[in-house]
Amino acid sequence: MSTGIGAIGLIVAIVALILMIYKGVHVAIATLIASAIVIVTNGMNIADSFVTTYSTGLGNFFSTYFLMFCLASAYGEVMKITGAAETIANALFKIFGARFAPIATLLVTWILAYGGINAFIVVFAVYPIAMPLFRKANISKNLMPAIFLYGSVVVLVCTPGVIAGLMYALSEGFHVSPLSAATMGIIALIISLIFGVVYLMVRTKMSAKKGEVFEASESDLELIKAHEGKELPPLWSSLAPLILVMVLRVVLMKAGIGTMAASYISIFTSTALLIVLQYKYLKGIAIKTYTDGFLASVNIMLLTGAMMGFAAVVNAAPCFELFINFAKYLSEVANPYISAIISINIFSGITGASMSGATIFAQTLADTYLSYNIDPSAMFRITSIASMGLDTLPHCPTFLAMATVCGVTAKKSYGHVFWCTVVAPIGLALICVVLALAGIV
Repeated sequence: MSTGIGAIGLIVAIVALILMIYKGVHVAIATLIASAIVIVTNGMNIADSFVTTYSTGLGNFFSTYFLMFCLASAYGEVMKITGAAETIANALFKIFGARFAPIATLLVTWILAYGGINAFIVVFAVYPIAMPLFRKANISKNLMPAIFLYGSVVVLVCTPGVIAGLMYALSEGFHVSPLSAATMGIIALIISLIFGVVYLMVRTKMSAKKGEVFEASESDLELIKAHEGKELPPLWSSLAPLILVMVLRVVLMKAGIGTMAASYISIFTSTALLIVLQYKYLKGIAIKTYTDGFLASVNIMLLTGAMMGFAAVVNAAPCFELFINFAKYLSEVANPYISAIISINIFSGITGASMSGATIFAQTLADTYLSYNIDPSAMFRITSIASMGLDTLPHCPTFLAMATVCGVTAKKSYGHVFWCTVVAPIGLALICVVLALAGIV
């Protein structure tokens, strides 16, 4: 079967996947159907593609992130049940007020992500704080996935000093330090924060005018009822575990412990500290609360892992080479910086993940771009930011996981995600191109 038909099949599969997700089809089922379209149109072995390729992609994600998701989910559950999250939310509400509640959520997300909490799991730590904050301000939760993604991914990668996985891949590809192009990063960071604040303020006001208000999920209502009229923990004991999870991770990594292991230890230790400090609010239910939280992430992991299974099928499809060749052609005929932005977004969009897009780009095109008269540090920063553009199309696993945790639908919340994590990073990357051409790196 020709690669042309396979490429059409791939595009049809992605469109079908997005439509199914919008219609409420479970992601695991939707990815199996979309994978089938790719497999058939590309003439791939059906049994081997499902049993080996799809299952391996899903299984690899589970083996890598199972403990991370479960530990983070348990931490979030303990934060909710003890009332520690609501204590922090009350303090933020006093500082920022109802009008700036989304800004407070954005800053908390960014700070926790900067402290090392992975974008996949930051929602478990921030949602328990954001929910009561949005409830007090009576703001629609449809904004939440965009805020969590924007703070933990877009703003984070603009921040100098951050070393994310995709930045490692690109820095190795361009043979530069992950901390390169700091001046460009600072300018992008300032612009990203300004955009985030303005967007959230405008959209919050627009949503209020449309009559969109806070709508509590079933679990939200249970929590609100449980805390009604009850004493909440003091602020210091609520914040201490949050601070510990960030500080301990840095200390452990400096001591030579790997990134994942450091994350496991810091989250588990912080949860243990939280349980000890708030034990009076957990008497008789400490083990049940931890277990409920630990297991609550399994369904979220399934939908995220299913998307990784689909991405594995896409990467294995013969037609994928066609997209790589197109990207190589672009690098020869267009401005290197602009063609790099387009190419890395093609990879991120097809696979649904910036990490995959950055890795493929680094492995297949980095050397080609290095042969041109470009600044490798500038290219590193530009592609790092650009890689987060089309990766958050509606089939993005991180977005789907966050929407599930927040209790909102992909259809209702995606409009905000589109502007914050598709349009914004591409716009920021283009601004960085202007800076690079002006010699500001």
